[in-house]
Amino acid sequence: MKSVVYNANQPAQRAGLISWVAILTFLLMELPVRLWLQPDPWLLDAHHWYFNQPLRLLTEFGLVILLLAVIRCVYPPILQLPRSQNSLVLGAVLISALLFGLLEAEQLLKSFSAGLWWWLAWFCTGFCIGIGQELLYRGLLFTTLKRHLSLSVAATVTTVAFVIAPLHSVRLWHYIQQDEFIVVVILIGIYTGVSMFFQWLRNHTGSVIAPALVHGAGNAVTWAAVFA
Repeated sequence: MKSVVYNANQPAQRAGLISWVAILTFLLMELPVRLWLQPDPWLLDAHHWYFNQPLRLLTEFGLVILLLAVIRCVYPPILQLPRSQNSLVLGAVLISALLFGLLEAEQLLKSFSAGLWWWLAWFCTGFCIGIGQELLYRGLLFTTLKRHLSLSVAATVTTVAFVIAPLHSVRLWHYIQQDEFIVVVILIGIYTGVSMFFQWLRNHTGSVIAPALVHGAGNAVTWAAVFA
């Protein structure tokens, strides 16, 4: 009868491998992939290929599915949202949609004239982009950092990374070149504030689904208002 030899290093090796997979996925998605897909559509010409639909929607949806598959393999517990948090998340989603709707009220009203298909395409595109960002930052990045750092340090590093993310830093650099330093400070404040709120949701619920849905709702309204 063969004896089973237990290797005490196996759990540590597996944890290390999971961390590497998570961080490499994060870097791949946020650097070459996001930069190639164009991080800031606000700075693009209206005829740029970024605005081709349904290609853009299918691309962003595909990235979300891929990220969900990766997280399901490396950190499956963070995809579970406790039922006790449903009312909190629903309220935050509604507030997020309402807030961004008020900020983009004039354009949002005009956007409905674009037609139902076009409006829904951009609404869903923004929703997918918001979810994707949270799966990356509050999902893969924060969860990995928390395994090796304290909660506060992991949250701080995640917020700093979120502020200088390709989806934000390209626009910040554009305004810096235009000497619009007040705009840069305002944008950094907004990015930091929303990141801290998303981080609070992640910590409070223990799930990345909560900030993903709230971020997705705000993005959905904004993308529909601006690009539809």
